[in-house]
Amino acid sequence: MKRILFGLLFCCFFCNTVVQPAPARASDDLAAEVAALKVKLSELEARMEEQKSAPAVQSADRSLLGKWNPSIGVVADIVAKLNSPKEDAEGSDRISAREVEIVFGSDIDAYSRLDVTVSFSDFEDAGLEEAYVTRFGLPFDTIARLGKFKPKVGKAIPVHRDSLETVDEPLVIQRYFGAEGYNKAGLDVTTLLQTGLPVTQEVSIGMLEGGNGEEGALFGDTRRRPTMYSHLKNYVDISDETNAEWGFSYLAGSRDEDADFEVQVLGSDLTLKHQLSANQALKLQGEVFNVNREETEDDLDGNIWGWYGLADLRVAPQWSVGFRYDNVQPVDNPLENLQEEDTGYTGYVTFSQSEFARWRVQASQFDLSDGNKDTQIMLQGTFAIGEHKHKIQ
Repeated sequence: MKRILFGLLFCCFFCNTVVQPAPARASDDLAAEVAALKVKLSELEARMEEQKSAPAVQSADRSLLGKWNPSIGVVADIVAKLNSPKEDAEGSDRISAREVEIVFGSDIDAYSRLDVTVSFSDFEDAGLEEAYVTRFGLPFDTIARLGKFKPKVGKAIPVHRDSLETVDEPLVIQRYFGAEGYNKAGLDVTTLLQTGLPVTQEVSIGMLEGGNGEEGALFGDTRRRPTMYSHLKNYVDISDETNAEWGFSYLAGSRDEDADFEVQVLGSDLTLKHQLSANQALKLQGEVFNVNREETEDDLDGNIWGWYGLADLRVAPQWSVGFRYDNVQPVDNPLENLQEEDTGYTGYVTFSQSEFARWRVQASQFDLSDGNKDTQIMLQGTFAIGEHKHKIQ
């Protein structure tokens, strides 16, 4: 028994002897870590001094990687269309990615900006929709655009499809300027008029290349014969709930090979907005165009008219309903049939899922000047992503 107790005491003494040096080793490790941290701190201080004395080009490189990167967005327009004609027209009786736009935009410097829109479709070739430079700070507070853009003519032409109240452009725009609107290469300048009147006035003057948009028939096919245009916009607040905007447009161009401006167009537009309540609003909009055709071939001389009227009622924050009436005298009508016209009746319901996602159902009935009728039913989904995009209104 004594031997066992002696053995236990010996083991305890031996173990205590082995453990005692540990505090000394812990102290050594801590001292080593402190020394390593001092070395790292010295390295960081040296790097900071290098960055302070670095050339300015490094700062410019960092700006290029951040601030000067262009904003990029994508707008997709998906349409399902069912219509009555038997022929297999473009986009008829099918679901199609009617248009997908890739939008680029950025300030070039403090005085100018570049905007580019490239359009794709599942039944059309890819194309350049817009590419223009905007120059600010010109004399008399003038803003200039150079490149390919949508001219400031009326209300429907200057905006993209995703900003329209209806799935398609008004019939007068389709017949006269193009099925997808009107965008041309050219130059224009815009400035505000200082008249002292209680009305905000803006005037735009521009020169565009000749021709029309797709399926348009107002001007000829020769691009080298320019089209001149001007537009005067007036805006006034009638009350806290109501405002009005009206404008006047003028275009002059050619339908043939000569340099004469034998096609002259006068246009007028009116928009009235009234806030009914916090969640309800009414918008009334209309445009009229008068075309004077002189010295054109095929006996097409004379005046023709085209116009539309639209009423859009927002009944709830995300829901709106509306109606559009179209009336157009076609450009290619001969004199003896000049008064024949295309008329259209369009009703629609819009659900705005969010600011950048929207659904729309639309039904249209068109009575054509050739005696035929066309009934169309369309379902549209419009979606936008990215930093720079067309706001879905």
